[in-house]
Amino acid sequence: MKKRDLYYERIPTKLLREDIRLLGTFLGRVIKDQEGIAFYKIVERLRLLSKNTLLNKNKSKIFSKISKEIKKLPPKQTFKVTRAFSHILNLMNLAESLDASRKLNEYENPFFKDKKQNIFIEDIINGLFKNKIISNNKIYEQAKNLDIGIVLTAHPTEVKRRTLIQKYANLIDLMEQKHLYRKYPSKIIEIDRRLYTEITIIWKTDELKRTKPSPLDEARWGLAIIEDSLWDTIPKVYKRLNDIFRKNLNKDLPRTFNPIQFGSWMGGDRDGNPNVTAEVTKKVILFSRWQAAKLYEKELTKLIQDLSMEECSPKIRQIVGKTFEPYRVYLRPIRDKIRSTHQLIERHLNKKVSLDENKLLQDKKEILEPLRDIRESLNLYKGQHVGNSDLLDLIRRVRCFGINLARLDIRQESSRHEKLINEVIKKKYKTDYIKISESKKINLLNSLIKQKKYFLDKINIRDKENKEVWNTFKQISTEPAQCLGAYVISMTSKASDILSVYFLQKQAQTKYLLRVVPLFETLDDLKNAKDVMENLFKLSWYRKLINHQQEVMIGYSDSSKDAGKLSASWHQYKLQEELRNLAKKYKIDLVFFHGRGGSAGRGGGPIQATLKSQPSGTVNGKIRITDQGEVIQQKYGYKPLAEYNLCSYIGAVMDASLNPPPRSKKNWRELIQSMSEISTSAYRKYLNQSEDFIRYFKTVTPHKSLGKLAIGSRPTKRKNVDNIQSLRAIPWVFAWTQIRLMLPAWLGTTEALRYGSIKKFSKTLTDMERNWPYFASTMDILDMVISKVDTEISVIYENNLADESLKRIGKKLRFQFDALVKLHNKITPKDVVKERKNFRKALFVRNNYTEMLNILQADIMNKLTQRKYKKLDKKFLEDSLMTSIAGISAAMKNTG
Repeated sequence: MKKRDLYYERIPTKLLREDIRLLGTFLGRVIKDQEGIAFYKIVERLRLLSKNTLLNKNKSKIFSKISKEIKKLPPKQTFKVTRAFSHILNLMNLAESLDASRKLNEYENPFFKDKKQNIFIEDIINGLFKNKIISNNKIYEQAKNLDIGIVLTAHPTEVKRRTLIQKYANLIDLMEQKHLYRKYPSKIIEIDRRLYTEITIIWKTDELKRTKPSPLDEARWGLAIIEDSLWDTIPKVYKRLNDIFRKNLNKDLPRTFNPIQFGSWMGGDRDGNPNVTAEVTKKVILFSRWQAAKLYEKELTKLIQDLSMEECSPKIRQIVGKTFEPYRVYLRPIRDKIRSTHQLIERHLNKKVSLDENKLLQDKKEILEPLRDIRESLNLYKGQHVGNSDLLDLIRRVRCFGINLARLDIRQESSRHEKLINEVIKKKYKTDYIKISESKKINLLNSLIKQKKYFLDKINIRDKENKEVWNTFKQISTEPAQCLGAYVISMTSKASDILSVYFLQKQAQTKYLLRVVPLFETLDDLKNAKDVMENLFKLSWYRKLINHQQEVMIGYSDSSKDAGKLSASWHQYKLQEELRNLAKKYKIDLVFFHGRGGSAGRGGGPIQATLKSQPSGTVNGKIRITDQGEVIQQKYGYKPLAEYNLCSYIGAVMDASLNPPPRSKKNWRELIQSMSEISTSAYRKYLNQSEDFIRYFKTVTPHKSLGKLAIGSRPTKRKNVDNIQSLRAIPWVFAWTQIRLMLPAWLGTTEALRYGSIKKFSKTLTDMERNWPYFASTMDILDMVISKVDTEISVIYENNLADESLKRIGKKLRFQFDALVKLHNKITPKDVVKERKNFRKALFVRNNYTEMLNILQADIMNKLTQRKYKKLDKKFLEDSLMTSIAGISAAMKNTG
């Protein structure tokens, strides 16, 4: 059986069903008590009607019944009903998280025999040790040099308020206690009382975000995930990895090993977001340093309280002098400096008091060195156990989180740099930079980078946008190097885009240059990326500038939106092969940065299968990956799942690096290339040749309302132009997910599979699915998409919102999808179909409640087009629509 992501696909268990039933019962009681028996009966009647769709093949008849009931509801009751079903789905997700945690405990139990799924880091690495081809030393070297960057982004697909996320966390704690104390009736009575109280508070809390978050709010949210969950999880993950090597090789990993680094785009991603300015970036970095200092102060205070021993090393004794509490004395100066850092930043942010940077913590070594000295001292006097507990946990945290918890990446679009440089070069050299050839731009930038004349700051920059770009570079130059990560260039299309950022960093007199990461996004950019990078790699001075180290980011969102999922994934695969070979030729240490979203249409999917399907030699123990939107909370918001997911990253990277997939066969590549071309042509035909298709998207999906949903600081469009091309990939995917068509994840694939399944290629296609991890993963994700699509739901939206010409578009799309399902079933081996079916069962547990929200949403959108409703009623309907969007997002999980 193939490796699986435990959280993405859950098989319902008896305990899971019991938990769902329990939480549903409590919610029912709360609704009855708060809204009255009459309203409770409405919700219950609709709930029972929706359950019939699980067993009845004639779903459209039941949908029609439900629609008639919903149409009768006045706006205020519509709002309340929508809230009820949205809460049901959030409670089901909570129960699934709890059940996943139980499943992990079962697998960890040595008496649990069924471990065929091979989902644990121990299973994966032990499997590598059993592989006689790979030497133990090679496995050890790979582990100690792991470099996994997990970058948290503020991309707006998390629709739940942080207030409610915290309350759901409280519910999980109570449910855990309920299972723990199930044999103690008096305890259960008290826990049930608290569960009822918590759900009452949730019901009476407004679940909608009423104001758009600022970039600083987004950064606070991201850092809260670290404080609430990852802070405690990282030491456990590192201990598990070390224990594997102690067990297999009887030796520890080196004390400096640090396999995971966290990055962030929250407050650094200014691509198309005018709200992210140089001043905002400064505040976000200061806030993250304040947050880090607060956490370190707490840990050091606890450590000072614990380490009351008198024996210590000569090194420590020489510094602290005569004292019976040497460790306490030794740690107080760094604790006090961290406290001062915390207080000074707080005064600056809240009271505008000027800040002396020299008084702040600047380097994680300031914390690490005294902690290492104490650990070495404890080891001298039989204190290894003490040194390997809280002290070692803190050392591991410092290595991972540094002085600001997550290194901030800066991201900006390439055209913004070019525009700034054009103004500067015009004033300095009387040359129109934009109009000169690419080779001349490269030569000019080369000479400007090498010279030590800093002239840009002396030029009076008049353009407002250019001034802001330059202010960002000046701000970067003042920040501690350990607070920053990479400088990512969106829409990179030529070599000069990359050199521009090095030039601007040099002009800002940045002491430690940020590594510059080109982001290749559109299909054309993916195709041209090899030429762009070769134009740089062939230059010896560039190789020296980057110290023979290059990071390249692959965009999954815009390429899929541009060319369709199948074509984009193939060109992403080919690009990695091309750049791998290029880097080898020029002796460049290459790292790939995967800009994945949560949805299948934006590169989402289980991490083990994803990395295993990359071309061999492209992981090599080093990788960076984005986690976006609601996926951050799903993966890391609950500690047991955070531990599992971080371990999955480590295991997946180790496995992909040491046990890479076989090289693809020539006939495989030829077939997928042809399928890719067919897919792109079909996909673009829909988007570009039919005005009705675009009108269908704008009429039938709630895409306009996504802009009103206060879930992100960034506009939904790159430019203020009303077309699909200017629309960001996230709302494009999000909107299609809402109406259950999931179009971006499959459109164009039907035509490609139809071609690939003809008799001439049928054996090749079967061979690809069985033996080529890339194609097997592609088909597995397609299967997941198929299981989430419900074409009958789209009919409900059409009946409420579409005219006859738009209904013809919907009918055509459904025809294509039905053909896709038949083709998929035809070409997929029967045993694989059966296996996948088992892993999709969880989707059907909550499907009937999702359908209810879809029917509600379609009705609400229809009512909002009618003029008969007064202002207050319209307000209830608008809130209903926002609530339905949030509820469907909770049901689908990977929405953006």
